[in-house]
Amino acid sequence: MSSSNIRDKDEALKDWVSRLPDDILVNIISRLTLKEAARTSVLSSRWKYLWTYASNLNFDASKLLVNVYEETIEEERLRYMCWVNKVLESHKSLSVNEFIIVFDLDDSHESNISHWVYTAISKRAQKFELNLFPALCWPPASGIYEFSQGCYDYLKSPCGLSRVKSLRFLYFDTVNVTEEILEFFINNCPNLDDLRVGRSDNLLRLKVVGSLLQLKCLHIDHCNNLEELEISCPSLLSFKYFGPEIKLHVKNVPQLVDVLIGGGHGIGKGKVIGPIVNYFPQLKTLELHVELNEEILQFPECDLPELRHLMFMLVHLIVAASLV
Repeated sequence: MSSSNIRDKDEALKDWVSRLPDDILVNIISRLTLKEAARTSVLSSRWKYLWTYASNLNFDASKLLVNVYEETIEEERLRYMCWVNKVLESHKSLSVNEFIIVFDLDDSHESNISHWVYTAISKRAQKFELNLFPALCWPPASGIYEFSQGCYDYLKSPCGLSRVKSLRFLYFDTVNVTEEILEFFINNCPNLDDLRVGRSDNLLRLKVVGSLLQLKCLHIDHCNNLEELEISCPSLLSFKYFGPEIKLHVKNVPQLVDVLIGGGHGIGKGKVIGPIVNYFPQLKTLELHVELNEEILQFPECDLPELRHLMFMLVHLIVAASLV
């Protein structure tokens, strides 16, 4: 083999990736799952700790819950919490793009969950998702995790206020949060553009009001004790509500183009749809999940010149009666 061929072979075998700057390597690692990222530590001494600076902390292990059983769920929960805590103990970056928790946990795991909330905020997460929806039964046997007063007090502190400002996406599912806590995030996170809340029994009322708000998406799902929702947000593009009948007040949403309404009795009678009828002419997407009866099928008369997608999800209620 000629010397030139040997040189060409040596060039091909060189590890060019490892020659890249650390910040580029960390960016590459951040696109892997956490388990894949951790495996890169065995490549060489230089790679050993690079994964601990990953900017995406995605602890979504919901796929593991597909085949979980009652007799094994607690073991899976312990394994999940150990995994999250072990990664966080090793993680060295002061800021992250996303911090995602998705697993079946309840109020009996309060100390671990609250610690993760502190960590997400302290690392200036831009996307924070806390989804504790149960795999086996509803409601959770030990109760829904409640956003603690300690976490809220931390958020209101000068340290918490400075770090929460990075938040752009916030999603709570099967987490009890109050009006006060959600409105804190709404009013103190200038970059927040996506807020989603599901299955919060403590949420009774909510105001999403402010001419300076940057919020573009507001989704409220199965908050079954919600009584009243007020929206006045000029930046809002998407509003989705699925739940019981509520008092809905909507004004100053000139950019609203995407609406989904469903779930409660009386939705089709105008009690929930009524407040947004004035904005129908600007909508591009409209989905209505309603009960199948004559009264509800009386769609309001209006022009829909911009509409591109219309869906009616009709639910037929079957009432069983026993004859004695």
